[in-house]
Parts: sequence; structure tokens; C-alpha cells
Amino acid sequence: MTRTRWISDLHWVRAGQQTRSQRTQAALLDAAAMLLAEKGVEATSVADVAAAAHCSVGSVYHHFRDKQTLLYAVFERMCEEFRATTREALAPSRWEGASVDDVLRSFLAFSLELGRDRPAFKRGGLAVAQHDPALREHYGALRTEFYDGLTELLLDRATEIGHPDPPLAVGFVLDQLGSMLQARLEESALTSRLANRSDEAFVEECLRSACGYLQVQGPAVKPEPDARRGAR
Repeated sequence: MTRTRWISDLHWVRAGQQTRSQRTQAALLDAAAMLLAEKGVEATSVADVAAAAHCSVGSVYHHFRDKQTLLYAVFERMCEEFRATTREALAPSRWEGASVDDVLRSFLAFSLELGRDRPAFKRGGLAVAQHDPALREHYGALRTEFYDGLTELLLDRATEIGHPDPPLAVGFVLDQLGSMLQARLEESALTSRLANRSDEAFVEECLRSACGYLQVQGPAVKPEPDARRGAR
């Protein structure tokens, strides 16, 4: 999917891997995330993780005290990278000169890109969070922080919004787009009537809906082919 200029250099921030030990630890976390996404917490064993990472069980225990420590490390890495990516994505200087449409288009495009990059990564971390209320709360706080930042970016452009209550309208639109992204990226859990359309078409339809509700100048609507013209 084509990136907008606002996110041309934006990427998912990942922890640096320099030493052999760090590379081994990263491989174990990747393997654990994949298995947690596929099998869940209870069915994933330390031996499974070692086999998937092509390491010995002893290597797992060298890096992590026990299975619980490994699980928390999977979750913490997800949160650290999410936080770093959010900080980079929401920097006000990145969005100088951007319109409401630019911000929303970039948000949708980048969310789709991230959702398909290492899909097990996020699901593995969330599988851990489901077993610990404190972790769920922590992840929820991170998501709230991200959406608060995105809301602020949009409300900084409130003069473009024709809806009589911009804060309400922006909150509604972000809830709506978040649900639509979830339906598109997690098709096993939700259904989407746009599933058979390209990402580009999905983004355009989302923007038409969001910009229409916000009453801002959205993407240009391409005219439908004239059946009568084709019949001539």
C-alpha cells in the first residue's frame, strides 16, 4: 500500500539486537509470541519455545528464570515497541501542514501495515495479558495514550471540522475506525463486508465515512462509470 508523505519514514520501532546473546533472546521471544498466538498460554511450554527457536531448553532458562518470566518478557517487549512507535508517530513536528484527511489516511495506512507485520507478535503479547488483569490494564493505558495523542492531532485541526461538537465527533470516528481495522485484520473474530476489497479501497471508504461525519473536505469521490455512455 502506498505510504503518504506524512509516514514515509515511519516504522515499527524494534529493540536493537547487537550481541549474540541479544539475538538468541530475541529469537526466543519471537518463538514464544508465535506459539502463544497459536496455542495460548496454558498449552505453550518452555520445551515448545526452545524447539521453535532452535535452541536448547537450557538456553531458555539461561535467559529467563521460568515460563512466567518469559511470558512477561513477551508482553513487555510488545509494550516497549508500541510505546516507542507511538512516540515517533505522534510527534507534532511530523504533522506540520497536514489536514484532518491526511492524519486519518496515514493512521489507516500505517495501522494496516503494522497489523500484517509479524501478526503473531501482538497476539502473543495479548494472550499473556488475558491472564493477568494488571497487564490488561497496562496495555489498555498504552492504547488510551495513543488514541489521546491521535485525538489531540485531530483537534489541533478543529477549524476544518464542521461537526458542532468536534471532541465528540473525533472520539466517535476513532472508535469507528478502530473497530473497522480490527474487523479487517482479525477476520476470524469479526466479519467485514469490505474484506474482498483492496486496502486502498478500504481506506478510501473509511475516509468517506469519517470525513462525511466530521464534515471536513475528504477524498475526492471518483464518478461511477456511466452505463449509458458505455452502451453507445
